[in-house]
Amino acid sequence: MAGDEKPPAVQDGHHRCQWRSINPDPERANSPAVNTLRQKFIRPVQRALKRPAGRIALAIGLSLLIHTVLLFGPNLIQLAPREVELPPLQAKLEPLPAIKKVAPPKKRALPKPKPVTPPAPPEKAVEPVEAPAPPAEEVVVAPPPVEEEKPAHPLPKHAQLTFIAYKGASFAVGEARYRLDIDDEKHYTLQVGMNTTGIASLFKTFELSQKSSGNVSAQGLQPLYFIENKKISSGNQTLNASFDWQNRKLNFSSGNSIPLPDHAQDILSFLFQFSQMALDESVLDVHVSNGRKLESYQLEVGSEEEIETRLGKLRVLPLHKVRAPGEEGMDIWLGLEYRLLPVQIRQFDKNGDIIAQMRISDIRVSEE
Repeated sequence: MAGDEKPPAVQDGHHRCQWRSINPDPERANSPAVNTLRQKFIRPVQRALKRPAGRIALAIGLSLLIHTVLLFGPNLIQLAPREVELPPLQAKLEPLPAIKKVAPPKKRALPKPKPVTPPAPPEKAVEPVEAPAPPAEEVVVAPPPVEEEKPAHPLPKHAQLTFIAYKGASFAVGEARYRLDIDDEKHYTLQVGMNTTGIASLFKTFELSQKSSGNVSAQGLQPLYFIENKKISSGNQTLNASFDWQNRKLNFSSGNSIPLPDHAQDILSFLFQFSQMALDESVLDVHVSNGRKLESYQLEVGSEEEIETRLGKLRVLPLHKVRAPGEEGMDIWLGLEYRLLPVQIRQFDKNGDIIAQMRISDIRVSEE
């Protein structure tokens, strides 16, 4: 109907490609609210955008706002898919592994022969009496061979652990993903990738990748090669070490070699080795190489406690590095309900202050 038709619009001669109604509402256009909006917000922004410094400031402000939302807001960006999607590891409380002592073989003596009673001598002739046989010597009977016991918490064939990395105790700066794969030939590959994320990546670029490979035995992981690549603002750094178990030498990329002690680990493999060790002792002695040198640690085994993570409250077993005054420290928490895998790692400076921390956010394993 004619009464329902909207008034036509005409082109404004002062503003090409813009259209306005031929019946504007002057009261709404000049209302106090609109005038206040123009004076306090629109016109200052227009004046600021006319200056180069104003445009730069606006761009920086928008960038910080976007990064703040991405870092502290909901998870708006999905991470790249993992190589193989593994099922989450269900919590299950298990006993701590302990060394079972095998009793020494017992000596068993053969029974002594009964003395022989000589026959009665004849009346006229006296014959010599046969002497009794000497007692038999004790014979040690060897026990049957005992099969080598398997660890209480065997490592999964595939595992993926994701950690949130913090600077200090609470400022999230990045993410770390650990990946363990064990093949049917008992060879393992362990890799980790770390990088800064969010606002932290704007101020400092940091990417770290480590890889450890070797064999799996009844005693756990036995590394053969370790390599580390680090990308920082000043450039790239590479370290590697080879474990020559046959000649008992630890060789570094710098050309140096040192004696290789028993059960030595690299900085990556030793985090997964605790589930293969006896944790019923008060102090653990470990030898760890970071690709540049070999260090000996003493770790005190603490009492069970609970920590808060993105997986909820976890029952954990803490390990505390014994350190002399002026030395850096480290604490490691093992998940009692998650196969004694590491779920939190904390580093301290020489003054005892927390300088870095990693806390678990996801655990996935598979036996296939």
